[in-house]
Amino acid sequence: MRGEVILAPHVFYGRKSSVTDVTTLKSELLAAIDADGGTGHYDDAGIEAIHALIEKLVPLSPIPRPIDEQEKVAGPWKSLFAQFGPKHTAGKPITHETSFKLLSFNNLPDAPLRLLAIEQEIHAVSKDYNNVHIIETIDGSLRAHLIVFGHYDIEAETPQRYGVAFSRVGLVSPDGASDAELRSAFGFSADQSLDIGFKPPKLHSDVVYCDDDLRINFGSMGGVYVMSRLHHGGHSVAFA
Repeated sequence: MRGEVILAPHVFYGRKSSVTDVTTLKSELLAAIDADGGTGHYDDAGIEAIHALIEKLVPLSPIPRPIDEQEKVAGPWKSLFAQFGPKHTAGKPITHETSFKLLSFNNLPDAPLRLLAIEQEIHAVSKDYNNVHIIETIDGSLRAHLIVFGHYDIEAETPQRYGVAFSRVGLVSPDGASDAELRSAFGFSADQSLDIGFKPPKLHSDVVYCDDDLRINFGSMGGVYVMSRLHHGGHSVAFA
């Protein structure tokens, strides 16, 4: 499993397994992810171990056809492991310094920020597919949410593939900071818009494993993502 991996639908029905098999593999995967010691950096052996366990888990997904059970995929999720593109980028931790430009499809200024966490919010009725970046200023003085808003579709021919169109980005404060305070803290100009619409790029993400608390996605740009389910009302969309 390297880079972009597209599994044919029949692969999901490849073999039966016991609950014990799945539980053991999930525990081993989480342990392999936690082996970074909180740094987000993995050596080659660590990456190989994570990939090998993902490869074993994928055919055992309790939701082999997300198109038929979108409500079970929906909800808020948090990234535990994010390989941003090809294998050579796997050493980049989720928490790292980056820029608004990179996270906003070039729609916000090239101003620095520290990315703390990535959450994803999927709504099965409204078809929202939003990435919520939990961020802070480089000096740690102010936290905010940078939300990339999108919508998804699924086609019958590719029942695990979420075709996503991101079309808007917004910077908001969960703690009540004003727009002026956000602009000042992150180094924006006084007239910089904090909510911008843009032409949607064509992207997709394959939900190759999903159960009650764990989800694995393969992205269209070679990304590999392991996520855990969260239980809150949503930052960008309301969940019951």
